Amino acid sequence: MDFKQELIRLRNEYTQRRDAIHADKWHENQAVEKDFAEQATQCENDDVLTSLDQEASALVMLIDNALLRIEDDSYGHCLECGKQIPGARLQLIPYAEYCIDCAERAEEHK
Repeated sequence: MDFKQELIRLRNEYTQRRDAIHADKWHENQAVEKDFAEQATQCENDDVLTSLDQEASALVMLIDNALLRIEDDSYGHCLECGKQIPGARLQLIPYAEYCIDCAERAEEHK
């Protein structure tokens, strides 16, 4: 698997998703409703969009960091212990920063 190409593809996908969320969130394609009940519904939707936007932005940042690690030849090595991240893990999560053991330890300490 060409991880760089996959990361670029994912980055484009999440960037487009983030841009679409921004357009919806800031009502670029439709006016804010005049009806108060509809405005309340739009506010609730905006909260969901904000959450989705934050998630997409975080993924783009992880992907950008992975692309930087490819450039400096540190891609595929755990940022915590330095061990090689298994290829199967990278195929599932090409922007993975940690091996499974270190990722699990980090989750336990959250």
